[in-house]
Amino acid sequence: MLPGYHTAGLLQHDLFQAIEALAELGFRAVAVRPQHGRLAQSDPWFGQQILRLADATSRHDLQLVLDLDTCFLHDAWKSRGPALASAESSETRIAREWIENWLKIAAESNACLVTFASGQSSQPTNENTESTLTRLASELDHLVNMATELGVTLALRPRSGDAVSTVAQWERLQQWLKGDGLGLAADIGEMLRGHELPLADRLDRNRDALSCVYLCDRRAGQTEDQPIGTGDVAHERLIAGLIGINFQGPAIIRIEGHSHHGLRLAEQGMQLFNKS
Repeated sequence: MLPGYHTAGLLQHDLFQAIEALAELGFRAVAVRPQHGRLAQSDPWFGQQILRLADATSRHDLQLVLDLDTCFLHDAWKSRGPALASAESSETRIAREWIENWLKIAAESNACLVTFASGQSSQPTNENTESTLTRLASELDHLVNMATELGVTLALRPRSGDAVSTVAQWERLQQWLKGDGLGLAADIGEMLRGHELPLADRLDRNRDALSCVYLCDRRAGQTEDQPIGTGDVAHERLIAGLIGINFQGPAIIRIEGHSHHGLRLAEQGMQLFNKS
């Protein structure tokens, strides 16, 4: 697997200095999320940032992962952006165009992977079944075909409360898709929240589609990321499981909400891979 780190945990650092520091620590993959002031297309320096990002990751031989689950980028009052699973066609179109645009950017910047969440369906729970999955699958088939043509892997990250909120629901979605090109971006925190235990067994079952693993630590009943080793996740067992299934993709440590600790958390996180 490729040891990786999510720059969402380094928001008080210059992005490109942080990438260089992560490479020096031994990380081989880096995840970046667009946000205001950092890879926001509305910023006048966006084009220059993309060029610098491609140069920095290429120069340090880092695999680049683009994480599209951004906050307050589309609307100052709404944390989440438009949902691909929405029942509103106008919202679905905006979400599709957003992902399409980033697939093109990924191809231009040599990113290996684009991850995203389905978003909520905006339908009552009892109606969020076949109609939602049929509509979502149609959009996903289109996006996967586009990603394939561009040479980029597209992976869906199940997120609690979304139309696809668990890995089990991701598995069910496969019945509606025409092809098998959609990857799985497994989020350990969300898997815990969905009681998808044992974690390693669930990942093993989907080893062929597993494109990315977001490694985080959580405490029981909480939804916030914690520094690795301070929550309830048995990471050494999890890493051993990934090695056991010969996972070759990026395993991205994500520690949101603790940017004031800076690179110390990245350094501690790297020890997780050094023990394996």
